[in-house]
Amino acid sequence: MEREELLNLLVKEIEGRTRNQSPVRVAIDGRCAAGKTLLARELGAALSASNLEVVCRTVDDFHHPPERRYRQGEYSARGYYEDAYDYPAVVDFLRGSAGPTILLFEGIFLFRRELNAYWDFRILLDVDAETSLSRALERDTNLIGPADVARRKYEERYEPAWQIYVNEEHPEAKADVIVDNRDVDHPRISFGVTHS
Repeated sequence: MEREELLNLLVKEIEGRTRNQSPVRVAIDGRCAAGKTLLARELGAALSASNLEVVCRTVDDFHHPPERRYRQGEYSARGYYEDAYDYPAVVDFLRGSAGPTILLFEGIFLFRRELNAYWDFRILLDVDAETSLSRALERDTNLIGPADVARRKYEERYEPAWQIYVNEEHPEAKADVIVDNRDVDHPRISFGVTHS
């Protein structure tokens, strides 16, 4: 399907939920470099164009300080999974967000048991580990270090942490829609909303 068709389907689904409740909290989850930030931006623009009040937030706004994030080691997958984000602060934010009409919240590990009950609509972006690594190296080389350091972080910390999450939380079973996002211009819905 074309990208615009995916956006139209997701907008229609989210708009439908605003008729029954407010606010609507939408979680966009997926492994590193799956396209979560891009999708949140695109959905935010499309929903705003429909005169809906939208706020976009990211779990990256809730990072623990480095001394907490890396207390199990800079390359520790378990450390990334357990220590990267301040989940009680995320919960406090979600409990306190009476407005806007729509909250688009993107980031990794969003369907964890301590957060999952707060979402009204869950989008899981699916890409394979190779696509994740390729995109991440293109995006993050020089941001987190030279290419060899970035590759090591993804291979030893980020991707294994995603596997911990998949094994412990089964995000694919919690998703309302799963989008195969390997080809960003031609995504495919593999589970959930369909053409109607």
